[in-house]
Amino acid sequence: MPELQELDRLDRTSFVLLTVRGRKTNTPYTVKIWFAVGNGKIYVTSGRGSQASWVKNLRHKPEVELQIDTTTLRGTAVWLDEATVEAEVLPLFFRKYFLARILGWIGSWYKEKFAFAITPIADS
Repeated sequence: MPELQELDRLDRTSFVLLTVRGRKTNTPYTVKIWFAVGNGKIYVTSGRGSQASWVKNLRHKPEVELQIDTTTLRGTAVWLDEATVEAEVLPLFFRKYFLARILGWIGSWYKEKFAFAITPIADS
């Protein structure tokens, strides 16, 4: 698992390339999305809600690969409920992304509040 200082450094990057496996085909799919770092975890969510294909795939197969800047990590994702997202995850996104803050102010931030907490795992 990467050191906390390394994760903090990676958090300065705007996007993560998140690769998940198809729930039916096992084919790898990559999306470029916002992310935030906190508590030794990497948090991701979808503005398209839980019906986005990558979200459905990740709920079924929680193993992921993350490309942040030049760093590649593997990890395991855990679905977080709305209360946890409100308390722990959204503040990280609001602090990191000015646009997220504006969307939060006008009430158009994600209609469905969920996120995944990805715990990076050490390569064996």
